[in-house]
Amino acid sequence: AQVVGFQNLHRPHPPRRALPAVMSCKSMLRAAFATSLAASRGAFAVVQDNARIAAGECSATIPAGSQTYFPAQKQVHADAMLAKLFTVTYAPTFKVLTDSLSKEQYVLTQCGQVQPSAAAVNAVEVLKTGYIRKHFGVPVQSSAAMSTTLLAFIDSLGVQDRVTLVDSYATAPCWQKALACDAQMESAYGNATLHAEQLAGVDVVFMSCGTDGDCTKVNTQKNGVHVPSTQEAGPVESAEYIKYIAAFFNLEPLANEMFASTQTSYAQASSGKSATPPLVAWINYNPKSDWSAESFVVSQASYKTTMVTDVGATSLNATTALAGIAGLKVTDAVTGKPASGKTYTIPTNEDKAAASAAFFKALEGVDVIVDEVYAPDPTTYNFESFLSTYGLTSSSDLKFVKNKMVLRIDRTMGEAMKSLDWYESRIAKPEWAIEGLARVVHEDTSKRAKYFRNVAKDETVDQVLKAAGCTKALPVCDALIDPVPIKTLGEIKVGGTEVAGAEALRVVPLVALAVAVLWAAVV
Repeated sequence: AQVVGFQNLHRPHPPRRALPAVMSCKSMLRAAFATSLAASRGAFAVVQDNARIAAGECSATIPAGSQTYFPAQKQVHADAMLAKLFTVTYAPTFKVLTDSLSKEQYVLTQCGQVQPSAAAVNAVEVLKTGYIRKHFGVPVQSSAAMSTTLLAFIDSLGVQDRVTLVDSYATAPCWQKALACDAQMESAYGNATLHAEQLAGVDVVFMSCGTDGDCTKVNTQKNGVHVPSTQEAGPVESAEYIKYIAAFFNLEPLANEMFASTQTSYAQASSGKSATPPLVAWINYNPKSDWSAESFVVSQASYKTTMVTDVGATSLNATTALAGIAGLKVTDAVTGKPASGKTYTIPTNEDKAAASAAFFKALEGVDVIVDEVYAPDPTTYNFESFLSTYGLTSSSDLKFVKNKMVLRIDRTMGEAMKSLDWYESRIAKPEWAIEGLARVVHEDTSKRAKYFRNVAKDETVDQVLKAAGCTKALPVCDALIDPVPIKTLGEIKVGGTEVAGAEALRVVPLVALAVAVLWAAVV
């Protein structure tokens, strides 16, 4: 899964398997199940809404006078000094989110209320020229995220029971639990028909635009919502998108609390820093492959240099340090986005030993290395692996070798696929990353251990996330349970003549249930 933006992350994947010429029995059943769910949603919407009214999640009561379902003290707004790419505006029965990158406007109507007219929405937030307007009922009951980093926001809000489809590389315990219940999202590179049907079968699909800024896929996905969290300038700005996603679940008060905690924790993370700031470099080695030449790399992505600065360290000036090395190529960390930082690539030209010598000669003043080499099994990667990969020896005079300061970002991983949690939760929880980095850079054990480990000091992958760690009851694992109700935010009385008798009973779409039973019998 690739995260696009200023905080570009790339999760290395194993080679893709060849696609089958025909759909398997299981795939056909999954496709039928997704189709039946999508088709049945509308037919049972009234019954489901009445059940949700009884649970206090929805309301058919029309606000009177100054009444509102979204009181001012329970609203969210982007901090004027932080996130720049979204706005939220409230009306008594709906709220409007505007995303400036995808040029989309999302009208989120309190469930049980009538969808507002275009004129009513325009009176609150005018639809700008060239923008697309989409409507959703909130809180949403089912969702999917096209990036694991977006799943992390949902996980933080505790609404894992409202996620229907999960990326196979997700790491959090509840996502691994869901995957064990066959809630895997079909890859966009796999069965295109099944993938499209799955996305159409949920209330909302949280998505990203392309690395080139092309938002066509978001714009054409009727239930697609663009979340530009990684497009913001820094870690704290990106974390503010907890507010953005919370709006779809009516969890704004919780989001405000969580973001305030993130800001406080992030600010405190660099306390206890060294008197002399250590010099840090993020490096990588690319072996020769069908898609790239063998090379050594220094990454100076903006979010990385920001983190280094924020923990009281100093980033290598790669422009100066690497000047004069033959074949040096400098590119934007994210193509076409200069603000994302730079990537410095040095080809080996079929002579790895010579290239390694020149590369590390330029890094001789570096105190701390962050090694980002991909390891299929992080648990087996150690200091010897590092030395061998880069053509070094333990007797090297390099400061980071002598002082044993070689870091990895793989301390925390998911058990099932050995996927790194760095690629999932760091955007939503930058305070974890900043604490984890401060802990190892300054050797401060009072800080939280997270993501980073020092392989030169034999630190291991000791934070393995497992499905057993999920205590949430998930509808994808049990068709007879519903998501935990989320109470309305307003003080308007809920109930009255709109709720009566058996309307609080759960009604399961019969076609979907029949397919589910058949699926269980076959697979």
